[in-house]
Amino acid sequence: MKVSKSSSEHVRVLVFGHKEFSQLMTSVMPEFTEKAHFRILDTIVGSVKEIEQHITDFKPDVIVSAGANAAYLKSALDIPVLSLDSTPEDIISAVKRAAQISGNIVLINFAESSPVVPLLETALNVSIQEEIYTTSDQARELFQLTRQVNNVVYVGASLVCGLAAQHEIPAFLLYSAQSCRKTLANAIRAGRNHLQTQQRTALTDWLVYQSKTPIFMTDEQGDSVIFNQAAYDELGVDSESHIELESFIHSDEQQRPTDGECQIHGTDWWFHQDCVMAKGSPSYVYQFYRKKPKTEKQLVTNRHNLVYSSPALVEVVNQVKSFSTSPSNVLIFGESGTGKELIARAVHQHSPYCEGRFVALNCSAIPTELFEGELFGYRDGAFTGSKRGGRKGLIEEAQNGVLFLDEISELALDQQSKLLRFMQERHYRPLGSNEEKPVNLKLVAATNKPLRELVEAGSFREDLFFRLNVFNIHIPALRERPEDIKRISEQKLADFIISYKLPFSVDDILPPVISALGDYAWPGNVRELENVLERLVAYLYTANSTNNIQQVLLHIAPEMLEHENFDPDNGLVKAKELELVVEAMTRFNGDKRRAAAYLGLSQTTLWRRLKRINNN
Repeated sequence: MKVSKSSSEHVRVLVFGHKEFSQLMTSVMPEFTEKAHFRILDTIVGSVKEIEQHITDFKPDVIVSAGANAAYLKSALDIPVLSLDSTPEDIISAVKRAAQISGNIVLINFAESSPVVPLLETALNVSIQEEIYTTSDQARELFQLTRQVNNVVYVGASLVCGLAAQHEIPAFLLYSAQSCRKTLANAIRAGRNHLQTQQRTALTDWLVYQSKTPIFMTDEQGDSVIFNQAAYDELGVDSESHIELESFIHSDEQQRPTDGECQIHGTDWWFHQDCVMAKGSPSYVYQFYRKKPKTEKQLVTNRHNLVYSSPALVEVVNQVKSFSTSPSNVLIFGESGTGKELIARAVHQHSPYCEGRFVALNCSAIPTELFEGELFGYRDGAFTGSKRGGRKGLIEEAQNGVLFLDEISELALDQQSKLLRFMQERHYRPLGSNEEKPVNLKLVAATNKPLRELVEAGSFREDLFFRLNVFNIHIPALRERPEDIKRISEQKLADFIISYKLPFSVDDILPPVISALGDYAWPGNVRELENVLERLVAYLYTANSTNNIQQVLLHIAPEMLEHENFDPDNGLVKAKELELVVEAMTRFNGDKRRAAAYLGLSQTTLWRRLKRINNN
């Protein structure tokens, strides 16, 4: 960050010295008046309390002093303190001048001895007694111990020179005007850096604590993540868990996008990303700006639409609308493939929770040891192998929405106990956390098994069953509502035609096969109907013709020939079956294994078909 300074923004330099030192500094200060304001205090600092008022009044960006004064101030203040240090050239110059007055020289030096002293003794043929001090009191004591030497001359800091003047002993200052210039130039740079650091700190504090724009910064690996207060308040993250931002923190993209859109806790945001270098490694700063809320409700996709015309489904939909208005749980019964999730989504769409998310969990697909983490989430380090930053559970994702638990009957008893406690308390505790969190959602469960029988058998908790079974909806099987087969087939075929880019329409495909579709009992219900229709469309995609489509249907769905609703001794089915089997046996020269594979039948089924044909 660059800070431009106008002429009025001079660095403020406060100088602490003593007589000779102050006079030397004053002589060079005019050279820096365009860059700095100066104030000199002619004093030896005994304590910070003595100078507090001066610092408060002048508000220095940097302090300049020397020797013990500088050492003390550096330890006591958080303002930069620069020390005027003597150079070998300064010592040589001062000793040469002292040697012109006396051959007995006492050099009282700060902190460490100078390597040029032995050389100067030899070169100038003088005696130099070098003494070292670290505090002002030590300097005074050394002066008193050495001042009895006859014909002595002192070289030292301004304190030593002042003491010598009091006793009318000649003394020479250890510093030069050139060293003063160098120190003042360094002090102005240090003061400017300090001022800029203060300004950056003020800006950082504002961004972190006062800015209303959510901001966070992450390193390349996501090990270090820093949020400002607005991110905690507006994005809903906390110091332990920030699952909603995982795609930003642990990005899988080689080039992180600089701008884009995202959704966090159901709210839409614009984001902007900047890359900054910190200690030679990249870090990424993200800023978030809330998008205007959408006035129109998000449309439901076709694949989630209920398609029906039967009175049985009309009654189910009426139940959905009635039960959805209550926050109580809903239990859905139905065979596999009847559309239990579609009914659950319809509950979501008609409920007061429709603005929240619909979150689904297939209970039969999750191992027991992962159940708690999946449902309740976990904090960073909750267990070995846990994801960095923790993970949000499905319950938290469904906040203010609907949690759908499919195949609820497949939960183990210990899983049922944990689910029951959550349903009773409506609070949950992520793994590794000591804090229980409240949640507001509607719970919908579904099963294809008779839960009452499972309760009697001891494999399903009775108390959980009663908790779930506040409202129940039974979805009739497809064979019980044949009126819906045509409507469902029309919609599914329309979707598949678009997906496969077929040059045919629904009217080209459905009329010749609707009778066969309506006669089949569909043990797999709507899911099986959908699979058969997709097989038919995929076949037409390769054949590019609707000729003999009835024969094609029986060829790609031989299970329809095996069902009891079909009488192979009557009409079209018998003729097509005979034609397909004879054709296959002829093509493969009586090889039953290859013929069965071609027809999509087991060898046993083919054997039964051949036996029936021979009997006829």
